[in-house]
Amino acid sequence: MKKAVMLLHGFLTDPSDFEALLPSLRDRYERIEIPTYPGHDEDESFHDFDSGKTLELVRGRMEELLAAGARVDLVGFSLGGALAAYLSQNYPVNKLVLLAPANKYFNFYLPFSKIRYLVKNFYAMEKAFFKRDREKVAYYKSKLKTMFADDIKALKIAREKYFKRYLRRMYQNFKSLIKTVNEETDAITVPCFIAWGKLDQLVPRESVRMMRGLCRHENTVLKIYEDHSHLMLLSHDSEELVRDIVDFLDG
Repeated sequence: MKKAVMLLHGFLTDPSDFEALLPSLRDRYERIEIPTYPGHDEDESFHDFDSGKTLELVRGRMEELLAAGARVDLVGFSLGGALAAYLSQNYPVNKLVLLAPANKYFNFYLPFSKIRYLVKNFYAMEKAFFKRDREKVAYYKSKLKTMFADDIKALKIAREKYFKRYLRRMYQNFKSLIKTVNEETDAITVPCFIAWGKLDQLVPRESVRMMRGLCRHENTVLKIYEDHSHLMLLSHDSEELVRDIVDFLDG
């Protein structure tokens, strides 16, 4: 049986969400499917985004893979995570990977989490400095630098894609889509890996807790990354996450 994987990107993003992961997948799968949602292609307008058409698209691609006799793994990021979980309810899925699944959204606790993170790492760096432990000083500097770099990248994405006049309409379509998939997502009975970062700017911890609570298979993993924001695979420091995903899919 052919091995196939379908990658589902985030809201108002594109297949580049998975650039860091793709090199590892090409050696493992005979077919890699990365659908682009309506209104998300380079020559399209976000005005064309539609919840019903998005569901029709991902269902159609899944049916194509299954009709070709493939054993299908699903990897979904943010909105794509919610869609991947939804597809697992309706089609035979081999393994499921949910990266910051946006079944719930907007992390109101982020400012407090970030303050704790900054204080903890600044304190540790100061302690290492007084002990003249240059290796640890460099380590904590690198962690803080990565966090700030991820924040800058996230703000750039927001400025270019989110802060537009079409935001309200797009957000309404997004809410409608999440409501639909949540209503139709019940028990997840396939092996599932769920990843979330403590510095996530959009998806709260409650979302991954909810999805973990729906998982019934004994091979279920929820991993929370201390240093990750919502960027996940787009982060400057995604190597550990890539390894964890590949190890899960290989296992």
